[in-house]
Amino acid sequence: MRSTVSVRWQTVIPQEAREALKLEPNSKLEWEVKDGFLIVHPLPANPIRAARGMLKNGGPSVNDLLAERRREREREK
Repeated sequence: MRSTVSVRWQTVIPQEAREALKLEPNSKLEWEVKDGFLIVHPLPANPIRAARGMLKNGGPSVNDLLAERRREREREK
């Protein structure tokens, strides 16, 4: 999939990607630059509902949470 960046620094998310990620108008995205690549993370529309689903079946392990926090710290630098 490819898109072009306009003179106003805008781009279109290809339809295939929008459908795969179930993006809708006003969806929030988080952008990350890592090792020379741009990574886009869709953010849940309802973070409370997403967190509730994450906690089913025991939820993430402590190691998962610590690894996520390390990634967040790297993004903040």
